[in-house]
Parts: sequence; structure tokens; C-alpha cells
Amino acid sequence: MKARGKSLGLEAAYQALQNSRTRHAALVQKMYEPARLFTGPSLCRTYKAECGRTRKLTAEAQIPRHRLETIVQAMRDPLKQERFRRLLSAEGLAAVPKTLALRINGEQPAQAPRPPAEPKPLIGGISSEVMDLLQDWYVPPQVFASLRRMLPERQFKAARLMIALNRANFHYAQLLSTLTPASQLADPSRPKRKLADVTAEQLAEMEIEFDALNDEFLHCASLCGTWALELMAARSYLDRLMENARVVRYLAQNFPEQLAKLQTILDIAMGREALVGHAKKTGRRRKHLVF
Repeated sequence: MKARGKSLGLEAAYQALQNSRTRHAALVQKMYEPARLFTGPSLCRTYKAECGRTRKLTAEAQIPRHRLETIVQAMRDPLKQERFRRLLSAEGLAAVPKTLALRINGEQPAQAPRPPAEPKPLIGGISSEVMDLLQDWYVPPQVFASLRRMLPERQFKAARLMIALNRANFHYAQLLSTLTPASQLADPSRPKRKLADVTAEQLAEMEIEFDALNDEFLHCASLCGTWALELMAARSYLDRLMENARVVRYLAQNFPEQLAKLQTILDIAMGREALVGHAKKTGRRRKHLVF
């Protein structure tokens, strides 16, 4: 292991790792409320910018799911026909990927439930789970000052958002703290600071919208990898279908619209650039002969 260009021995490397795991615990003891807090206009600007960014990332995370839904819709009607199923069986294509088959049948693939977390002691008012999540991130002490105002469950959600959105900074932590409902604050009896040009009703509406937006983002971010893997399996199966002349001919004669949708999915390049932006087509469009 190297630290600042120097090679470390085994014991020194172990000590460096231990220090990296405990550095946030030391920061918690030094955390303080910053002198510069949100004003009404700065809160509105930050809120608008972060909502727009979160919506964009949520839409990007949903791209694999939307493409899966396109495949499901295109395959559902052909698979209702016994003649088509017999054709797939005769061509050795009857084995549809399990998760794709479940979706075609109107079922959702089962997700492994998250085991309930056992309550752990707080460290200076900060959940130890949050400390574990943020141990590999540079986090200013002011961030912990904002997190400390929340209940442990809210702290954990805030830490997940900061990591997923790459926003482990004070301004985002302060935004999360300011838009935390009173019921999720460590001291709900403490009155919220009044902000110029922002009424209590407006602040309540911002809290509701921000929470809903963040919940949707965390849901999509947690499933994006699963959707991408399902999409890879579905595309691999579609590749085999589209390479079979008899299957392509049957779809072209009986389900031309569905065939076009499947072709559109296969024309989209697989890779990071295809999952985080507009469809990018590479190379020549694949042509399937219909005899």
C-alpha cells in the first residue's frame, strides 16, 4: 500500500486503513453549525437546481426499464398464439429468459427484501450506519452538523442520497435538513428558522415534493443494475430470434409492428452511453431477410 507516494509496511498500511475508518468519528466531535445558512432566495435556487438534477438522473436510471417494457409489449401478443410457440419450440427458441417470461405474464420478478437494520448507538448524534456509508467519502464537518438534526432513519436516507447523487457537501446536506419534516427531526419541538420570501405553506409543499422525488430516485437507482442485467438477457434472446429466418418471417407477416419495435431495441448500442443518454446507433442497421 502507498500513502502520499511512499510504500507502507503491513502494520503501517493496516493503521492507515483503521485511521480512514475512524476519521469521521473524529470529525463528528469537531462539527459545528456554519455561520452562513440558507436565505429564502438561495434555498429556492438550490432546491430548483437539485430537483432538476434528480429528475434527470431518475429518467436516466429508468432507461433500461422502459426498454424492457418495450420488449415485453412487443412479445406478449405473438406468444399468445399457439402457432408461434410451436415455431419457437421447433427452432429451439422456446426457453425465454425467466425474468422476461415473468414480465410477459404480467408478473414482476421478486426482489430480495432488505433485512431490518438493528438499532445501533449514535456517535455524537450520528447513526453508526451513516458513518459506515460515508467512511470512504470526504465529508466536511458541517455535513454532520446538518445530519445530527435528523432522526437516524432520515440520516441514513440522506447519506444514501448524498452518495448516489455525488452530493456529499454541506449545501446539499443543509437542503436535506431544511426540507426535513418536523416529525423526522431529532428535536421536533424546535421551531424551524423562518426564511424571507418563503411561507410556511410553500416550505411544506417543497418538503412533500422533494421527498417524493428523492424516494423515486432511490427506488430507481437501487433497481437500475437489475433492470440492466434483465435487459442484457432479453437482448441476447432477441438476437437469437432475429437471426432465425423462420421466426422473422412469421413476425413480419403477422406482427409487423411488434417486429419493428424489437428491431428498434436491437439497433440501440449496448453500453454505458446507451443507458445514460439518448439512443445512440452505431454501425449499419441490421437487416433481416423475410423469405
